[in-house]
Amino acid sequence: MDIDMNAMKAEAGGAFVMSWLVFGMGIGTIEGAVALAVVWTTFAGAHVLPVVTWSHMMTGDMSDTEGNWMANGMRLIAQIVGATLAILLLTEAGAIETGWAAAAFETPEMWGALTTIAAGAVWWQMHTRGDSVWMSAFGLMVLGGAMMLTGGHEMAASLVSSGEGMADVAPAWIVDGLLVGIGALVGVKVDEMVN
Repeated sequence: MDIDMNAMKAEAGGAFVMSWLVFGMGIGTIEGAVALAVVWTTFAGAHVLPVVTWSHMMTGDMSDTEGNWMANGMRLIAQIVGATLAILLLTEAGAIETGWAAAAFETPEMWGALTTIAAGAVWWQMHTRGDSVWMSAFGLMVLGGAMMLTGGHEMAASLVSSGEGMADVAPAWIVDGLLVGIGALVGVKVDEMVN
């Protein structure tokens, strides 16, 4: 497998900026949406957020394990690396206590899962149809309450905390990412049927 090092550097850099700046101000704010759009513009081509990568995985060639799954899996790892570096810098390698604690993972109830899938379908249409990263970033700001947008940051925080909360963070990162990705796939399929 050929690893696109430029893509990995962009992912790590974008995730670093997101963890360092954006999650401190909140992604669900106007400032967070503007910062996300700036990050996407600066690190052109980078997914930066795990939900974007999961959506690419689910809407890509599902049978292409090397080109689709492995390449996007490497992006997820690069996002965790970038977020980890930011957290280490912000906490002076753990010298500053953040009070971070993983939220307990709960299997989503049917309506919560359907809401996440619907949010993924709507947002993916904004993300792939729009000519602007601004539209996608503001779409995430609006729909962010239905998706886990801080997955890479949460995984990094758990790793920096000696794995504390990993049993809660990892399933949320996977389940929420898959639900958003399934929503993206549903959005693509509905669009294909309509057009």
